[in-house]
Parts: sequence; structure tokens; C-alpha cells
Amino acid sequence: MLTAMNDDFPILAAVAAQPTHPYALLDHLAESGLPVTRSTLYRRVDALLAQGWLSATDVRGENGHFRRALTLTRRGREQLLGDCREVLATAALESPLFALAIAAFADAGPEALAAILKPRMAAAARTLTTEELALRNVTAGPGELARSRRIAHLQADIAWLQGLLGRRVVEPSSGREGPGARASA
Repeated sequence: MLTAMNDDFPILAAVAAQPTHPYALLDHLAESGLPVTRSTLYRRVDALLAQGWLSATDVRGENGHFRRALTLTRRGREQLLGDCREVLATAALESPLFALAIAAFADAGPEALAAILKPRMAAAARTLTTEELALRNVTAGPGELARSRRIAHLQADIAWLQGLLGRRVVEPSSGREGPGARASA
């Protein structure tokens, strides 16, 4: 699993979202919930420049000072897409890394995103079914409350993933088959 600054993914994803200079990148990562020190960020940016994953050009800022404007190179974009696949398949949906991966992976297209998220959604649906069946067999107690919470989280995760994939869940209006079943938009 990738972590905030043990990997270069957050930097590459943030630069992909908006080419910028390192100081603005520091603010962006902090606002995204990924705390990073200035020294760590600048060391990683220098390493990514040396690896050829980022390129930098000096541009004059509003106050007249020169700043390094960072952009992704072709090699950096390839690395980022591979990292996005890993994050989208494994990171918690509510994590800042998942949000960065969704934003960065948008260029890959909806089919590529669906190829990664469908198996994850199917696994969540299988787990949801297992939890719901187990809940029916549990007597009232602390286990029931914990299981109910897991079910609610799984339902929310599935609904959110469906939203990302451009689908919607149609709530049942009655106990009958038909329009109350899940449908694609």
C-alpha cells in the first residue's frame, strides 16, 4: 500500500492535476490531507527531476521572482498511471490517495476506470451479501451493531463506486421484482 510520502505518487498526481511550482504543491498536498515537510517534498521533487519523471522550467512569478514550474514527462505519466491502478484497487475510498488517483486517472478514460473499479465493487457486493446473511443469524447484541455498521459502510461504498462508474441504484418501491432492482443509468 502506498503511503503519503513513502512514495512519489502524491507528487506525480498533484502535478498531473495542475502543473505548478513546489511551494504550491506543498500547499496542495497539505490541503488534500497528506502532510509533508518542505524538505521532504523538495528532496522528492529533485529526485523525480533526476529520474526524468518531472520536468521543470523557470518562470517569472507575479512578484518578479523566478520559480520552478513542474510538469509531468511521458515517463512520469506512465509511472503515475501504474500507481493510480494500484491505489484505485487497494486504497480506502475515503483516503486522500484515492481522491488523487481518481483525479489523475481521469485522462485514461471511463473504460480504464471501470476495469479497475468493477472488480472492487463486485468484491464489496460479495462481502455485503455475506454480512447481510450473517446479520440474519445473529441475535441482538454488540456483534449485531458492528455488523450493521459494516453493512452501512459497504452499501455507501458500493453506491459511491457506482456513481463513479456513471450508474445509479434504483431503490425498491415494493417487494416485487422489476423496476425496484438495481439498474444502470
